[in-house]
Amino acid sequence: MSKSLIQVVNTTSQTLTDNSTIGLGTATRRYGCNCRLNGNAIEINGEGYFLVDATITVAPTAVGTVQVALYENGSIVPGSLSTGSVSTANNPVTLPIVATIRRGCCCESADNITLVLISGAGAVTNVSFRVEKS
Repeated sequence: MSKSLIQVVNTTSQTLTDNSTIGLGTATRRYGCNCRLNGNAIEINGEGYFLVDATITVAPTAVGTVQVALYENGSIVPGSLSTGSVSTANNPVTLPIVATIRRGCCCESADNITLVLISGAGAVTNVSFRVEKS
């Protein structure tokens, strides 16, 4: 198995509604061929475990709960939902996501993983997203 890594960062403020895919920005580090930026997704391929570490800062326009989750091919990755709450509108909250994705053998096609703002519509002001194939 080969090692691969990608780190993407987006510090441009993006205004999003609930259930919107978060823009990932640009790749700042990339090694190997099993992880690549594909629009607002990270494309992963090959057999093995992919370790995900993401931090997202959201300033919601309303008081309440903010939720961000990791999705794989349109489905939420179990255990990847990160939740925070704000008591003042436009008050930023930083949400971490740590997850492991397993890809079995004989994988014919790549998987796409994305970050989705589930609730807490507002400005996403910082995204740091790293995927490493071990």
